[in-house]
Amino acid sequence: MTDNMNIAKKAGKGLAAYLTDWKNLLAHSLLGCLLLLIAIIAPVVWWLKLILIVCLVTLNILRMRWSKARKEKKAVLAKAVE
Repeated sequence: MTDNMNIAKKAGKGLAAYLTDWKNLLAHSLLGCLLLLIAIIAPVVWWLKLILIVCLVTLNILRMRWSKARKEKKAVLAKAVE
């Protein structure tokens, strides 16, 4: 039971970090407007929209991990200089 709770906490923290990142909010807003415009002009099948959203989420997660790793590396280098 404890393992499930730890997994749920970790997933909740990750989801909260993902949803509060302003770059993710901007990207999802732009994608939503783009999809709405495409749907009005030329209807697109729902699975293509879903693929676009999954790709956007994946790229944002990778960007967040890369950014976090870069910040940690800078912190380590700053600590080594002191």
